[in-house]
Amino acid sequence: FMKHGEACYLFSILRVSWIQAMKFCEIYGGDLAVIESEEEQMWIESYLKSTWTNYNQTDGVWLGGADLLVENEWVWVKQGRPFTYTRWAPREPSHYHRVGADENCLDLLPHKSFMWNDESCAWKMNFLCKTSLVGDPLVVIG
Repeated sequence: FMKHGEACYLFSILRVSWIQAMKFCEIYGGDLAVIESEEEQMWIESYLKSTWTNYNQTDGVWLGGADLLVENEWVWVKQGRPFTYTRWAPREPSHYHRVGADENCLDLLPHKSFMWNDESCAWKMNFLCKTSLVGDPLVVIG
């Protein structure tokens, strides 16, 4: 995990579906990343560039947003909050529909200036986890 402000981030080179990415992040005490400001977006771009030499050759990086409940009502899933900051790529979200693969999950596009995209949740991509440093302190027993 890499610390930034009140949170820590973990980038994974594993390529998994959005649901699998969410479960992986939960195992490590976090959630798929939420981006709530331009400053946070810029930091994440810098972090990915510094830790991942082939960042511009990937399909995308899963984030914690989706419009699974209501089409085109994008929320940060774990928090249940609508987006207050966005960085959609031109003509996105496109809501492209194909049989069994509607684009309802959010990914970051490193090869397109780290702009946002909607993608089929079944697509296998890298992902970014985030965990808060605020709240209940970690208690170590033993």
